[in-house]
Amino acid sequence: MHRKLLEQSKPGSSTKINMKLTTSLIGANVLATEQVSTGGNMRKMRAVVMAGVSAATVFTVGTSPALAADDFPSDYAGEALADDVVIEDVPGVPVTPEEENLVKVPLTRSATGSGAVDSFSYTVGGATINVPTGCFLTHSIKGSGKKISSQIAGVDCVGLAAIGTRFCNTRLEFHYADTAGKTYKIMRGPLNTTCKTGTVPTYKIGARELPKYGKACAQLFVNGKRRAVQCHFITK
Repeated sequence: MHRKLLEQSKPGSSTKINMKLTTSLIGANVLATEQVSTGGNMRKMRAVVMAGVSAATVFTVGTSPALAADDFPSDYAGEALADDVVIEDVPGVPVTPEEENLVKVPLTRSATGSGAVDSFSYTVGGATINVPTGCFLTHSIKGSGKKISSQIAGVDCVGLAAIGTRFCNTRLEFHYADTAGKTYKIMRGPLNTTCKTGTVPTYKIGARELPKYGKACAQLFVNGKRRAVQCHFITK
């Protein structure tokens, strides 16, 4: 049901979804990336392996827009959504070079954290693309309490993954959950149909005040499937 509503949403518009899910919060993958502090140790633990994309696949995918539908609705299976969750398409605001540097490598600072993107495979235009370990979703928030001055997320890869990983049909989103773990607001970034090597276009939104304490998470979707999550807790 929610997939149809998402397909009908327009940029800059919001959609209220009145539904109940019986599934539990995202689960182990979220818990593994719900850390504000990561850094060098994670990079050492995650061995950078040979890129899992053949030359034929790279040639097929190229750098042009992927063979895609008009949209890839994000799959929120396993996430605890509030009955009145609001999903809004937000194109984002320009990113400065300094802000781009925030997501270039796994970082740890007061309100910046990185979560590893686990290896996975997906299909674009009949070609299978293998994403190895060695890529990270980095998420940074500036502000105080429920007042956010800016929020930014991006994906960067290190080692061999930086030259062999292909990301097509990607989307970055910000999800906001209350203290009970129920997601009450989702802000979807634009769908990136152009394939990128070793990175995903950085997504930034401007100032806003959250109505509730809880947590703010950045989520990476590839071909409509959630592939990484990184969260910061919003407290008094």
